[in-house]
Amino acid sequence: MDMSEMDMGSMSTGVGIPTFFQFQKYYWAVVGTVIAIATVANVLNRLLAQQRLHDKSDTPSKPKSIFFQTYATITATTRELGNAALQPINLKGHTLRLAPLGPVSLMLANLVTIIVMMFYGFDTENWLNWEDIGYRAGFMSICQLPLVILLAGKQNIIGLLTGTSYDYLNWYHRWVSRTLWLSATIHMGFWFRDYGKYDYIVTMIKTDYFTQHGFAAWCVLTFIFLTSFAPVRRWNYEFFVIQHIVTMAGFLAAVYLHAPGEVRFWVWIPIGFVCFDRFVRILVLAFANLSIVHFWSNQQRPLFANKATFTPLPGNVTRITIPNPLINWNPGQHVFLGCHSIAPLQSHPFTIMSIPSDNKLEFLVRAEKGGTRRFFRSATKHNALLGETQSTEKVKRTVFIEGPYGAVRSLRQFDSVVLLAGGMGCTYTLPLMRDIVHAWKLESQSAGTLGSKISSMAPERLATTKRIRFVWVIKSRSQLSWLETELQSVLQDLQNFRQQYRETDKEIEISIYLTCDESLERPMVVQHPFTMATHEDNSRDIEKGGSPDEKVVQAENVVVRSGSPSSGSTDAIQDTGCGVKKTCCCSTVIEDEDDISSMPQCTCSGPAASNTVAGAEKQKETALSSSSTSSLTDLKGFKTLAGRPHPRSIIGNVLERAQGESAVVHKTLDIITLFHKPTVQSSTRVLNLLRTASAHASEVANATLDQASDVSSTSSSTASSSKKQIPLRDDFEIEVTESLPTPDQLSTIIDYLGSKGVRASAVVEGAASKEDALKKLSESGFVRPIVVDWNNGRAVVGENQSEILRLLRKEDDSI
Repeated sequence: MDMSEMDMGSMSTGVGIPTFFQFQKYYWAVVGTVIAIATVANVLNRLLAQQRLHDKSDTPSKPKSIFFQTYATITATTRELGNAALQPINLKGHTLRLAPLGPVSLMLANLVTIIVMMFYGFDTENWLNWEDIGYRAGFMSICQLPLVILLAGKQNIIGLLTGTSYDYLNWYHRWVSRTLWLSATIHMGFWFRDYGKYDYIVTMIKTDYFTQHGFAAWCVLTFIFLTSFAPVRRWNYEFFVIQHIVTMAGFLAAVYLHAPGEVRFWVWIPIGFVCFDRFVRILVLAFANLSIVHFWSNQQRPLFANKATFTPLPGNVTRITIPNPLINWNPGQHVFLGCHSIAPLQSHPFTIMSIPSDNKLEFLVRAEKGGTRRFFRSATKHNALLGETQSTEKVKRTVFIEGPYGAVRSLRQFDSVVLLAGGMGCTYTLPLMRDIVHAWKLESQSAGTLGSKISSMAPERLATTKRIRFVWVIKSRSQLSWLETELQSVLQDLQNFRQQYRETDKEIEISIYLTCDESLERPMVVQHPFTMATHEDNSRDIEKGGSPDEKVVQAENVVVRSGSPSSGSTDAIQDTGCGVKKTCCCSTVIEDEDDISSMPQCTCSGPAASNTVAGAEKQKETALSSSSTSSLTDLKGFKTLAGRPHPRSIIGNVLERAQGESAVVHKTLDIITLFHKPTVQSSTRVLNLLRTASAHASEVANATLDQASDVSSTSSSTASSSKKQIPLRDDFEIEVTESLPTPDQLSTIIDYLGSKGVRASAVVEGAASKEDALKKLSESGFVRPIVVDWNNGRAVVGENQSEILRLLRKEDDSI
């Protein structure tokens, strides 16, 4: 019997029960409804933005009609619920971070819909229904294939309709695919259950054509399912991508051979989507890189039009600049960039730091490993350090870009905008601020032109924003040089705007928080916590500045030793804090910036040494950063503070003055809290370990790789073990407190530790339970040190270095 010609889709399993084809239509009706709602919301948001720009009142961002007031209430409530954080799940020491409530709810709804449609009207215990359940589960499984592929592509139709970025939709792709695996497993399971009545499973696999291809398809899908989890992607992403494409092609082929002819169109649809995605991506690549495609342009360009310069910046950062790019973009978008002469066959996503009016693409790229590390090495080789005169023109290299990608709702429609960023997060928030300021600038120019012609005409409003609050948290004053030119331009444009409109209500307030100013610290000589290999030659090479990577580590005021502890180890570092009770002033949370008359100077590691490891290079960085700060602080609206921001206070102060809807954008760092006691030696050692890891995570990790490769064969096993302990997360902030935890904090810490089998008595002496610990909490009974990662739901008691480094490890929260 040829099952490929069988007509099963029109079969109903009972009176009043839909056919298999109808269930497929119902499923896509549900999916289509969700997409339609998101599309309508996207269209309304765009119309709302245009309506606000054309509103001539003083409060254009404030909803005035009943419709827009109702819509604002619904969207605000939905956004609040959708972004609600869920508690991480701890499984035997491993933490699984969950997505916010909104995405999780959507995927649970999809799962429930599939399960209900597979089992509706069936008694699963009745063996007479097992074959029918297998049929319907198969029909429901195959109809999910188009959705899986739709959510996977970069040129995403769903993203285009809903205004959602492909990287955000990729999370849905993974979980819809896992639902597909579950339904396919149910499909196979009930057929095998039916065969099992007659002990016929093995026989069918050996002899039946459709069973063979169906079982092969399930095996391939299971392999895809297992290799799609975060540990595999994190282990080797390039391998993951290649095998994912190959196995998916094999899966579709096996499904096509297994499926009846009446449902094979469900296989052709995703194949069409894949071809469409690849075709459009080729067009995007050609448009972004080939000058011949832009035949209407009068500029003379080479065939490969994008030529980039690479400039090294303090903090192991490379500035990549592409003048006169072929593409247009919006602030907040990113591109995939590859320079095959430096890093062959690699392409990395980088946020565009410039805005279109700059007429250049500009990126800040932190050197970690692989391609980004090669970018920095090439930049240091062919360019002078920032601040030095250059006698020759910068070397330009051909680069290839793909994009731009990313969907960002325009911030010009909001009355007030708060931008919070930590470290490299500034590459996302800075262009958002500059875009609004550029709109103000164009408005003033338009007003000047109209004023000279027709004084009665009002200029076109390009932005309704009245105030911008920009907060940037960095570790070193030298990092301020990354954005010196851009910040000066922003503040200067605002001053010019105010000179033209003296009664303007436009405001910009920029605060730079220095959490640990390295120019004020003495160099720390520490035992390298990331490798335990003993090799004296490595230590000597680092001190002498042997290799490029090791010099980079020196430039950050750290000497990394692979040898045994000595007088210059972490124990020798004095805990001389510059704040109250010898705490670190740069760990202080500043709730009110107006109460600070002058910036405290961080001396946590002692007075700055006159003879630093970095020598002249560090002095140049310090002099440069000082001049940068001086030139910026001369402009109104700029503050530099030592400490940490208090986001709730910052946002609250802005919202209190807002006269309409406001926006908050944050690209901040994870907070690692250390409950510290200076008189306890183990607590001091943990503090020094965290400081070292925080300041030099990426640099030390790369130095470890190079050092480990030089270790002799007798130390190869040790070196290999050191490699497994990296990478650390790129950036995080340390919060050091000598205070007792609040009851809520203590309860949370005990929950984190309880998932690993640690009892409450390890946190509070003599406590038999969490409730008992809350009662007995006291200064003398609270055990220190305790390191807590609030973002990932983990904690470590004591000074176990391996556990602390595991806590600091880079995690992929998208399982």
